Amino acid sequence: MLFDPKPKEDRKDLYGRDEELNRLIEAMNSATPIILLLGVRRIGKTSLLKTALKELGQPYVYLDLRILEEEGYSKAILYNMLSKEVSRVVSRWKSLLDFLRKVKGVRIAGFHIEFDWRDRELALSSIFRSIDEWARRTEEAKYVIVAFDEAQLLRNMVGGKGKIDFRSLLAFCYDNLSYIKFVLTGSEVGLLTDFVGLEDPKSPLYGRVMEEIVVERFDNNKSLGFLKKGFEEIGMDVSNEVLMEAIEKLDGIVGWLTYFGYVSSRKGRVSRDVLREAVDRAKELVRDELGKILVRSKLYRLILRTLALDINRWSQVKKAIEAWLGRQITNAQVSRALRTLMKMGIIEKGENGYYIVDPIVKALAKEL
Repeated sequence: MLFDPKPKEDRKDLYGRDEELNRLIEAMNSATPIILLLGVRRIGKTSLLKTALKELGQPYVYLDLRILEEEGYSKAILYNMLSKEVSRVVSRWKSLLDFLRKVKGVRIAGFHIEFDWRDRELALSSIFRSIDEWARRTEEAKYVIVAFDEAQLLRNMVGGKGKIDFRSLLAFCYDNLSYIKFVLTGSEVGLLTDFVGLEDPKSPLYGRVMEEIVVERFDNNKSLGFLKKGFEEIGMDVSNEVLMEAIEKLDGIVGWLTYFGYVSSRKGRVSRDVLREAVDRAKELVRDELGKILVRSKLYRLILRTLALDINRWSQVKKAIEAWLGRQITNAQVSRALRTLMKMGIIEKGENGYYIVDPIVKALAKEL
């Protein structure tokens, strides 16, 4: 169902994304070791990824790194996530067990795998090497996909005692393992590309060839088609007038179009009142995640408030911030804050200046 708020796992529920899905599957089937799947929040990257993994039918490890953000950036949490996923894999591809048994720090009970993060001899490179060796020798699978969802969060695992340098790990796998492919998704596109460091000579991944797939928002025609088909699926009649207002407010972000359809289905009607309620609920959903960002700098809040009022030019943004602060700030402070918000995928720069990417964030920013 198109209006199911959970990530999709079947092509028939993935409206208007055949081109991106086919590109992703083609990239996974190619010799490219690392694929970057990029796009703003709630644009449908996870749905694309899960659908592609299902269609391929190859073994895969899927790690939603937002768990680290909630539970802590520790080896214990990461290895626990990996243990659960690899246990799922070996429940189907049982011959993998024989290869994992050779890795120090791996405990096996039936089809349950436990990676002991306390064992100093256990390394992720050893785990991936054993999986790669299995894929090379078995006739059951062509390769193994390791997918990191919201991979920019891996940068928080770099440095310090007990941390993992994932860039070095990925570079090792890139150079030495031929049967493991990595998919890195990222909604904070600038942070992910900075983390990977494709253009940074100091990065272990510098100069490596990677496939980049960017997931764009729907245009008005595709948004209209999505809503019409979704409401048709649940047997609800709706006027084009309400649909066009929804499209204007939600601006082609698939997650918000889905949420509007979901709220309408729960209410049993489609109306402007329901649209307003859906927008208000959506604002509450993003309030906490935006709050975690705004506490880092007072400038972020003022910049978003300025852009929400359609004050978009750099010089105008600086003047507005100074007026609210009641004092002058340096050009470098403004530029640095704008650049950081861009890297986090919250704002972008177009021909007419800076703008907030997500319409719900823009609506919420007016209240900051």
